[in-house]
Amino acid sequence: MPDSLTSHAAVAPMLGIKSTIRYYMSQQKSAQQTFGMNKYTSLDYGGDFAVLSNEGGATHGSPIKTDHYALILCLRGSSTKTVGQFTFEVQPQTVHFISPGVINSYENSSDDLLLYMLLFKREFLYESFISASVVDNLLQMNPDYPPMYTLDDASFKAIRSGLEKISDEFDRGGAFHLNIIRLQTLQLLYEMNRACEACLLSFTKNMNRQYQLTHAFRMLVEESFLTKRTVSEYADQLNISAKHLSESVKKETGESALEIIHRRLLREAQYLLSYSSLSIKEIAEHLKFDTASHFSRFFKLKTGLNPSQYVADASL
Repeated sequence: MPDSLTSHAAVAPMLGIKSTIRYYMSQQKSAQQTFGMNKYTSLDYGGDFAVLSNEGGATHGSPIKTDHYALILCLRGSSTKTVGQFTFEVQPQTVHFISPGVINSYENSSDDLLLYMLLFKREFLYESFISASVVDNLLQMNPDYPPMYTLDDASFKAIRSGLEKISDEFDRGGAFHLNIIRLQTLQLLYEMNRACEACLLSFTKNMNRQYQLTHAFRMLVEESFLTKRTVSEYADQLNISAKHLSESVKKETGESALEIIHRRLLREAQYLLSYSSLSIKEIAEHLKFDTASHFSRFFKLKTGLNPSQYVADASL
């Protein structure tokens, strides 16, 4: 795990599987569920995996970081998802993957959105008959590409069926059911990696210098947003002018480079306000603002709320 993730986890603990279930359940607008969620209504499940749906969820969710993986299949509807430095559209017949310690959030979810989600820890799969090195390879996503893949009909059917079988197996219980679920999860990861390989071949053909430069900038922002706040600092690292970087990023994303820096900083602030025990002053110091009032002005400019109002709203 990178040092930055370790230090951030010390400031605000990452959500475990139980807390992640609570996060999704708190955003439910309707009681109807396709499968999975009803298993965890008591929130007394503390295992290393969970399978659930989030039908009828809120239109947006605050940034979170988790200590586990999430494989998420979209059956209908749409949403805008941000995972690390990538923002992409979740559409029907797509699957996306979130690794531990990566900040993620969603917005603009349609009312008909339906996702199937599998949450699991790496250690859960280590207890299978597959070697740890094979498991690690299956879990290793290419950091240069968005972790979202469009599925062909066969892959979509296979992954949907696999998630439903895991849900059924969990309901059934009995002897060996966890071993069966481990093997079913590994099969899903193989299916996702097969779809991932096909998508990346297509994606690579469409890459250009502008995309590569923007991606390199986003990666640097993800690593250094706490200490580097100006476009010039990132341009220097990339050995280009600030003007060239700004123009390239604007053409590729429709946003200014400074907006991307500020948005990453804002997401970290929202995460810390929601899940850390730090005071607003301590959060301001952690985020390298000169004063708490400077942090509050920045936060209100971006959200329309001051930090204390945001905390109050998040606790409702």
